[in-house]
Amino acid sequence: MITLHLDYWQMQSQYHITEAAQQLGVTAHHLRMLEWKGKVLPARRDLNGRVYSEFDIALLRSMGVGSRPQRLKRAEEVLEAAK
Repeated sequence: MITLHLDYWQMQSQYHITEAAQQLGVTAHHLRMLEWKGKVLPARRDLNGRVYSEFDIALLRSMGVGSRPQRLKRAEEVLEAAK
């Protein structure tokens, strides 16, 4: 019998930066610039580039990415409010 152990990250859908950007209504370049400026947490990386989970996309959306707010919320603010 073969036993598979998958952690939560492996069970979630994974999206490359272009797909994540489309879901958020922004460009991949915009996500890279937000990361470079330190406004969003760096994405995980695989051999083909940046990878975002469904949770990552939901967090970015909650922070205001794609909705053109005057100020992006920090990830800590969003996660603290969710408690």
